[in-house]
Amino acid sequence: MGSKLWYGIGLLASIAAGAGSAAAADLAVKALPPGVAPAYLSDWAGFYIGIHGGGGWATTTFDLQDFFVNAKPSGGLVGGHAGYNWQYGSVVAGLEVDFDGADIKQTDANAFRQKTDELASARTRLGYVFFPNLLAYGTAGAAWGHFEITDTLGEFAPVATNQFGWTAGVGLEYKLIDHFILRAEYLHYDFGKTTIGGVDNVKETIDTVRGGLSYKF
Repeated sequence: MGSKLWYGIGLLASIAAGAGSAAAADLAVKALPPGVAPAYLSDWAGFYIGIHGGGGWATTTFDLQDFFVNAKPSGGLVGGHAGYNWQYGSVVAGLEVDFDGADIKQTDANAFRQKTDELASARTRLGYVFFPNLLAYGTAGAAWGHFEITDTLGEFAPVATNQFGWTAGVGLEYKLIDHFILRAEYLHYDFGKTTIGGVDNVKETIDTVRGGLSYKF
């Protein structure tokens, strides 16, 4: 996954480091003169649902390459998500599930169209509220994808497989007004080797960038 995941790890480290400064801020709040109110901390706890969309780019590799050859599909995706957050001061932890209809595809050198048309995940999230309305978070969990290959010449029937693996990434959320939250998110998917068409093994990784809007109840 390269430098993208290391960037995500670095962001998580900065979140952890920020916890120390938050403790110092708490002490400062306690020392405020009587009658001076502390800064308002937006409430992120609760259930939410939302929609999102964006794009993805993939790398597919095959063991044999007799029929299918390595490729780098790309394309758009759109879907929905739902989750629940718990908030402990400036720290926010949560669970989220999502589903995308995708069009991440490419026709390879042997005239086979490789396409991922569905993605889904179940993830944990851990974040930090840097400002009352701005949350940065890291996320990781289990992933599923549906991958298919179609012969564009019509000589062979399409073949498809379900892929299982893991996903991890980072994101930012901004609370526009009560109940409505904007988000920007990067996710890396890594699927283990899966038999495709009974003749070869495929391994696929996918990177996605998505923007979305959530409603918090």
